[in-house]
Amino acid sequence: MSLDTSLVPETLLNAQRIIALPENPDHLPAVDWKKLGAPDNRIPHIEETPSHQADSPLPKADVVVMTWTLAEWAAMNQVLTNRRDPLTPDQLHSHEWQEGWLSYQRDYYQIYQYMVDVSKTFQGGAPSLYSESWGSFRQVRIGDLNVLLVKSGMHLAQDGSQLPLIRFVEQICQEAQPSLLLSIGTGGGVRSEDALGSALITNQAYFHCLKHFANARFNHSTVTSSWQPDNRYLPLAQEGVLHTRGPQILPVSPQYPAGAHIDPDPAAAQLKVVTEQPIITTDTFLFGTTDNGLEKLGCMVEMDDAVVGMACQQQKTAFGFVRNVSDPVINGALPASLQDSWAGYIYREQGLYTSYNGALATWALLAAEADRKEKGQ
Repeated sequence: MSLDTSLVPETLLNAQRIIALPENPDHLPAVDWKKLGAPDNRIPHIEETPSHQADSPLPKADVVVMTWTLAEWAAMNQVLTNRRDPLTPDQLHSHEWQEGWLSYQRDYYQIYQYMVDVSKTFQGGAPSLYSESWGSFRQVRIGDLNVLLVKSGMHLAQDGSQLPLIRFVEQICQEAQPSLLLSIGTGGGVRSEDALGSALITNQAYFHCLKHFANARFNHSTVTSSWQPDNRYLPLAQEGVLHTRGPQILPVSPQYPAGAHIDPDPAAAQLKVVTEQPIITTDTFLFGTTDNGLEKLGCMVEMDDAVVGMACQQQKTAFGFVRNVSDPVINGALPASLQDSWAGYIYREQGLYTSYNGALATWALLAAEADRKEKGQ
């Protein structure tokens, strides 16, 4: 069996321990709402925002949905704006699919110099400087539910000690005045039962900061919302899930038996409500392993949600989280450098597709919120 080494990240080639080929879908499809069995009045529709200026306040919304990275943003856009064209990984970095998204700069220049200073002291810091804005937004409607989609340019681990993400979330709550704010995106699996591509829904998040905010007053605290997710549409969303298997492990050299390989378990992504457990929010690259015990702290690990919850609490806005498993639990017996490479590799290869599943789960929650609104609940 020949192997195209251009498909293998340099980090894995340098590790010289394993070579893997992912079994991925090759694009994000347009959602087949008929296959899902979605009612016509629960299919998202784009709402235009005429005459909006970058420094204008955000429009009012019933629910705000925030996401964080490029892959997460593209997947959210694919599902929640009901994009009808497929999206390939090669198109991810193009601007075509971003058409219709508007920049949000209101009062950003009050923190501009601070962000410049952060960029000089934090490696990879202050990514919002690229667009000189808090982020981007777009409006959609599901039934009578007004939804504001937000792509954040602010991050806990990249924006210094003043945590401007708090101010961003506060501005969103004050200007859009939502009854609910959802943070969605990728996360590292910490529970062995959560397969690659699963999406977990909860209403609490726990601070587990190990780096810049290890001594912060909020560290080791949990934020909890009164919001209870309604799962009535989750079985419909499950019908559209992209099932992605993990990579197949191949021999690394002729010193290993020819043709030997290890196949991953069958794909088994599930959309789940797990409100009995929090999301774990950290400020450094961290992932679940078979021996680091993160499953005792929560259901998944990521790098923003508890900050969102803390800011929402201050504004008396309900909140919730939808995180998809973009890298499952890693074997803790592997060398540390290989654990890092393996977790990062799976995320890079699979994160676009697993984020699609998280966006489908988010649609299911929004459809239920539309039911609630129309019934006056």
